[in-house]
Amino acid sequence: MDLDHAERDRVESERDRRRDAECERAALEKKERESADAVEVDKILTHIEALDLPHPSFPLLREYVRNSHRPVHAARYLNERFLAGDTQTIVSDWIFIVEAVTRHGSPPPTLDAKTQDDIRSRDGNRCCISGNTGTRRDPLTVLPILPLPTAWATAEIRVRNMLESFFSSEDLETWLFSAEYPELCGPHESHWLVQKSAAETFAKGYVKLEKLGESGLEFCVCPVEIGPNQLLAPASFPLLGDHSRLGVAKVDPVIIDTQARLATSIRYVEIAQRIAPQLVPEQYRPQTPAVKPNKPLIVRVFRGGLFPIFGILRPTINIVAQAFIETWRFLPSGVRAFGYDMLRKLGELLYGVPDPSRSVRRLPFGLFLKYRGDAPMHTNEFNALRRVYYETSIPVPKPIGLVAKDYNSYLLTTRLPGVPLNLCQEVFSDAEYDAITAQLQDYLTQVRNLPKTVNPEMAICNTLGDSCRDFRIQGSSPVGPFPDEAAFSKLMRFSDDPARRGHKIVFTHADLNARNILVDLVPLPDGTTGWRITGIVDWETAGYYPEYWDYTKALFEGFRWEPRFLKMVHQVFAAFGDYSKELDVERRAWGSGDAV
Repeated sequence: MDLDHAERDRVESERDRRRDAECERAALEKKERESADAVEVDKILTHIEALDLPHPSFPLLREYVRNSHRPVHAARYLNERFLAGDTQTIVSDWIFIVEAVTRHGSPPPTLDAKTQDDIRSRDGNRCCISGNTGTRRDPLTVLPILPLPTAWATAEIRVRNMLESFFSSEDLETWLFSAEYPELCGPHESHWLVQKSAAETFAKGYVKLEKLGESGLEFCVCPVEIGPNQLLAPASFPLLGDHSRLGVAKVDPVIIDTQARLATSIRYVEIAQRIAPQLVPEQYRPQTPAVKPNKPLIVRVFRGGLFPIFGILRPTINIVAQAFIETWRFLPSGVRAFGYDMLRKLGELLYGVPDPSRSVRRLPFGLFLKYRGDAPMHTNEFNALRRVYYETSIPVPKPIGLVAKDYNSYLLTTRLPGVPLNLCQEVFSDAEYDAITAQLQDYLTQVRNLPKTVNPEMAICNTLGDSCRDFRIQGSSPVGPFPDEAAFSKLMRFSDDPARRGHKIVFTHADLNARNILVDLVPLPDGTTGWRITGIVDWETAGYYPEYWDYTKALFEGFRWEPRFLKMVHQVFAAFGDYSKELDVERRAWGSGDAV
C-alpha cells in the first residue's frame, strides 16, 4: 500500500514537473516572440521615418502602430502598402479612420428623459472624467462618449484592412455593428455624464482614460502631451461602474479603450489640418482657411478679482515700474532681496506656481525671478546675459538686478514670450522647422563670434574668467579654469582620445536643450503667423568651451527629447563642422558613468 502511494506521488510529482517545464518553455517562447516582434516593429518604423514624409505623417503612422491591439500586424500592414508603392493614401486613410469616429462621426440616437436620469444616477451625479459635480458655467450633461463611425461601414477595402490591422476582431465587430445599425446601440453603454469642458478635452484628445486593473471599471485620466497646451488639473481616477446599484448597464469599455488608442492620433490630425491639409481626405478638409492655432494656454484656477483691474492699469503700471527699476539697483542688497521676495509672493498670487520644485517665478511688470540660487552661477548668468543682450541680436532676457548671496541669491530679468520648444516641436510645419533651424544657426554663429575678454591665461573658464560650473562635469561642482583643452579633457573619461583635443575655444551657452529654447507664434511678413524662436534662456553655465561642447551638451539628455529635436540639433551644428567623433567619445563617456 505504501508503495502504491509512493508511486502515485512520484507520478504526480513528475507530471507537475513536466507541466511547470512546459509552462516555463511556453513563457520563454512568448517572451522571445514578443522581443522579435518588437525588433521587427522598430525596424519597419525606422524605415518609414527615413522616407522623410511631410510632417506629421510619420507620427500619425507611428501612433497607428504603437496603439494597435497587435503592433507587429499593424507594422507589417504598413510595410506591405509601402512596398506596393502606396505612399499617397496611407496617411489619409488613417486620418479618415480617426476623423470618422471623432469630429465627423454621427451622433447616436437621442436619449429620452428616463434614460438620461438613469445615466445620471448610474454615474453618481459626478463627471466621469473629472469627478466634479459641475457648476453653473460648466454643468453636467449626458453626452455620447464617442460619435458613431458610420463612414467605416461604406469605406473602401483598403480602409477596412487598415481597421482590421488596428483593432481586435471583437472590438472591430462591435464598432462596425454600431456603424451599420446605430438605432440598435445600447444607449446606456454609449453615453456618460460629463462636464462640457471635460467632454471637449476628451473629444480633442487632450486626455485619455487608461484602464487600471482587469475589472474594466477603474481608470486613470492621463494627459496627452502633444503641443503647448497644458491642462493643470488634479489627477482623477474614475470608477465607471453602476453607482446607483439599480442594475443600470455600464459604460462600454471598448469605447473608452478606443479613444485611449486614438487620442495621440486625434492630436496629430488637428495639427495636420493646420500645417499639412494635403494629407487630410478631401471631404474632411476645412472649407475655410485653417484657424490660427491658439496661443499656448495654461488652464488654471482663477483666484480673486485683481486681474481685471490689473489688466486695465497695466500700461501705466509698466511705465512706473520701468522708472522704479532704474533706481532700484542702487538700493542696498538687503533691501533689494526683501523687495524680490515681495514680488515673488505677488507673482505666485497672480500667476500660480506651475512647478514648486523650481526656484523660478513669473513676476508682474514683465519680469522673471530666479531665487535661492548659487551665487557664482547667478553672477555668471547675469554677466553672460549682459554680453549677449548688448552685443548680439539673440533674443535673451535683459538682466536687471542681481543679489549674490551664497546659496540665497536673486537674479532679476525681463520675461520673454513663448514656451519651451520641447512642448510644441510636434506642431511645427516643415517650413517652420526649417526657419527655426536657420534661426538657431544664426544665433549660434553670433554667440561663437563673441570675443573672449577675460583671463587671457586661461582658455576654458566661465564668462567671468573663473571656475566652470556644468552639470555634465562632476555635478556642477566648480572646476578650472583651464589653460588649454588638454587640461579640461582630463576631467572626463577617454581624455586621451584624439576627439578631445585640437578645437577652437568659443563662447558657449553650455545647456542648449529643448527646455531652454523658447518659441511662439509671431506675425510673418506675408501677414500670416508662424512658429519662431523668441528666446534663449538659462545661461548660468555659459562660458568658453571647446567648439563641440554646445553640440554634445544639447544631446546629453537625448532620451528626453523627440527625434525631431535631435534631428534639428544635428542639422544646426552641421554648419559648423563634423563633430561626430566628439559625440561618439562623449556618448561612450556618458555610458560608462561619467557625468552621473
